[in-house]
Amino acid sequence: MNLRILSAAWLYLICGSTFAAAPAGGVTTGRSISASEQTCRACHSMDTTKVGPSFRAISERYRGDSDAVAKLKKSMLEGSSGKWNTGAQMPPNAISAEEAERFAKWVLEVR
Repeated sequence: MNLRILSAAWLYLICGSTFAAAPAGGVTTGRSISASEQTCRACHSMDTTKVGPSFRAISERYRGDSDAVAKLKKSMLEGSSGKWNTGAQMPPNAISAEEAERFAKWVLEVR
């Protein structure tokens, strides 16, 4: 996929509408996730490794970690690399600190 298409998709996802989140089991919580959070799904899926680990794998790795929300939030806001041995680097995301914290909590609820 070329860079122009990826850039257009990025802009659409940032500027687009919100959607209802579907955590574990595909059950919709009714909680809206911002379109900017949707950009995470370009590299992450619910159950399978894409470019980055699945939301379920992230939830499992950080379950029981009292600093999990802060760690995930920091990764979302500042970017991250080397934690999953995929060779991929997650760039900083264009979301607010509040959105990052809310989304980190959602990821940790995935079972």
